[in-house]
Amino acid sequence: MTAIRNDGLRDISSEAGRTGDAIRSEMIKLRARVRTLAENRARVDADTFTRELRVRTEETARAMYAACEDRAVLLRIQHRLARRVNADLLLARGDDEPSVDARVRELLVAQLDMLLETPAPHGRAGSSVANADLTPGAVRALRIVEQHRETVRARFRALRSKVQTDLADLALELAGETAARLCLLYGQQGQEWLWWRLSRIVDQLVAISAPPSLPTSLELLATRSVLSGLEKFR
Repeated sequence: MTAIRNDGLRDISSEAGRTGDAIRSEMIKLRARVRTLAENRARVDADTFTRELRVRTEETARAMYAACEDRAVLLRIQHRLARRVNADLLLARGDDEPSVDARVRELLVAQLDMLLETPAPHGRAGSSVANADLTPGAVRALRIVEQHRETVRARFRALRSKVQTDLADLALELAGETAARLCLLYGQQGQEWLWWRLSRIVDQLVAISAPPSLPTSLELLATRSVLSGLEKFR
């Protein structure tokens, strides 16, 4: 009888280990799905945003060119912007607003370079007015730059907010599906046991998560939300 009892305990222990691994696997798959969704959505929206920025920046560069009295005035502004953006790019760390702002201004400097390299139309050659510290045309051009920056910032904030909201909704939906699937597969072993096992796995996954980023934040949201989803089945 002792041998039979020990064999039975080993079988139960083995089965519990396999079940635990299967639950952990479900949670890891959920996080992978959420991360893939976040990265794909971010990639698509970044491409769309970049195309939009190129059009807006080209228009801004042409408006600055038209505002300046001559090419020499525009050249002075371009040099001023280039010095500032080079310093800001050294601080760029990712896709936060200051980093995006710096890259957009880098794109504007490149567009101004292209305009300045083209042959000057009649009447747009350099003149002595460029020696002034701040001409009326330069003031108009710098105002155009600031308007462009504010437009880009507002667009970036709106896009980021929409992406975060949409992806959070998807992460919660996937978490609910995972919770329902786990209850269907393992609920017969006891809701309290499943809650305990999942709580341990969630704590472990949260503990090893990388520093916050949008994909990581969404992974954590989905991971924690599985436990909330289980409340509906307890």
